[in-house]
Amino acid sequence: MKKNTMKIILVLFLLSINGVFAQEMLQEISLKEQIDNSTLVVEGEVVSKTSFWDNNLIYTANTVQVYKVFKGDPVSTIDVITLGGTVGLEAMMASSSLKLKTGNVGVFLLINSAVTNKSTNKVFKPYSAVQGFYKYNLFDDRAVNPFNQKQGISSGFYKEIMAITQKGYDEISAYNVSEISKGMQVKKSAVAPGITSFSPTTATAGTKTVVTIIGTGFGATKGKVGFYDANEGGGAYIDALDSQVTWSDTQILVEVPSDAGTGKIRVKDALLNSVVSTGILSVPFAEFNVEYNPGTGLKAYPTQFYDQFGGGYQWRMYTDFFNDNEHPGARAAFERAFETWRCTTKVNWTIRSTADVTNMTEKDSKNIIRFDDGSELAAGVLGTCVSYWNARSCNGTFEWYVGELDIVFDDGANWNFGPGATTGGKMDFETVALHELGHGQQLGHVIDTNALMNYNISPNEDVRTISPNDVDGGNDVVDRSVNTSVCDILDPMTLYAGTCSLGLEDEILKNGVNMYPNPSRGIIYITNELNLNLTKASVFDMSGRLISKINLLGTSKTSAINLQGLAKGMYLVTIQSDTAFTTKKLVLE
Repeated sequence: MKKNTMKIILVLFLLSINGVFAQEMLQEISLKEQIDNSTLVVEGEVVSKTSFWDNNLIYTANTVQVYKVFKGDPVSTIDVITLGGTVGLEAMMASSSLKLKTGNVGVFLLINSAVTNKSTNKVFKPYSAVQGFYKYNLFDDRAVNPFNQKQGISSGFYKEIMAITQKGYDEISAYNVSEISKGMQVKKSAVAPGITSFSPTTATAGTKTVVTIIGTGFGATKGKVGFYDANEGGGAYIDALDSQVTWSDTQILVEVPSDAGTGKIRVKDALLNSVVSTGILSVPFAEFNVEYNPGTGLKAYPTQFYDQFGGGYQWRMYTDFFNDNEHPGARAAFERAFETWRCTTKVNWTIRSTADVTNMTEKDSKNIIRFDDGSELAAGVLGTCVSYWNARSCNGTFEWYVGELDIVFDDGANWNFGPGATTGGKMDFETVALHELGHGQQLGHVIDTNALMNYNISPNEDVRTISPNDVDGGNDVVDRSVNTSVCDILDPMTLYAGTCSLGLEDEILKNGVNMYPNPSRGIIYITNELNLNLTKASVFDMSGRLISKINLLGTSKTSAINLQGLAKGMYLVTIQSDTAFTTKKLVLE
């Protein structure tokens, strides 16, 4: 992308950081459509969560204490069933599924759920998946879902709901949003703790990166540290786990949680007094974590790949997708997106050469690619990637790895399968596939209009490249996966070693960067004749094992690399810029 375009996008992002964001591969479902199609519309708070298996899928029953009923029969307590959760040493997450946390308060737009648990509560599921919950940001008197921020909960949002239902609400339990919000405003201005500074000002999420917050009046008792919620575009906050926070009266150390996005940091003390930073924390990429209670409180664990099949993972296309007869062009568009990821990060993914008859998204040790059955995906969901994780206990900790990946696309969407530009109000299939495969790379959402994983997709929009930050995140997961076995039991993933068709930027890098001498006795030189923005060089043996990684940021036209001490033989050297990569063979004598 050209520099002036990048600058324009950055300016638009900075201007909109407190505005409305869309995220995930979604089409907006209006509040009216949500209410009209819902069986039950309530204001409530998540008071507990329990995950369970049902038909080889993990679900979570989120028990909600109901405060108000805007539509449907009065009820005091319900269970909202969401797809995904953790049961023992197994976990699952669907990228489009609503993720709720204990203490979340807001308005739920619900339909009856066919999946039930052992609770005696009535069970429902969100209408329109992640869009079916407007989460309250009580500190700013705002209700937020991925597409909308409703300012003034009681003064505006309630009225908007009642204008659609054409009736008032039933109050089930006392909960005065206006008083709570006003009380928090007083606490913020009068007796709040103070933030003097925090560092670093750029940090990645879900990578155990620690931010140090310096200030006054935090108190001796641990409170909460909140970050902009990337799944809501920053309209609400996501709190770090207690296990991720070290607290004192003047200093807080906090790991940036997986769902954190670029924005301000909020500190809330044990008495619920709060302060929000004036500075912005930049979060360039986010990685998935599994939240698991090992018996000492909930903790967050990074995930990784392993050698599941042939050094990595083999994907399988369901028969109709493989034969390309249901939606001609879908297979080629998916394969373009697939190659973009594996040729950029070298994630070891392949596609089986024959069709598979599996048409279910469930834990079955098959990595399936398919369209839904016409009604399987929730309203507004264009695609979803399901990650299944397993863990092993070793060396006093738990190591979580990807056990299976499945991707499902909306059968009924108005798709453009390309490769031409998207027009006529269609949605670009390659763009959606690229984003969902990013989730398969174990990347979460970010708040960055220039990043694939933020993703503000609209009709007629094509985004078929991976931004530098997305690449860095994918590379980080791959580097961890090829360098680390799982508990010294499961072999590490090896790098993808197949052929890749190069794009224009890759060709420029290939022709503009040279490496000599070759063969070499251990010292090699990389020349950058076109002054490209090189980022790193990685050296691999012929089995795909990472041997060395060299930082090339800010280097001159010629960089020297010392490989003395390596065994004689052939190696692969991958040289990356911020937009492309090239791989060259090296012989050490």
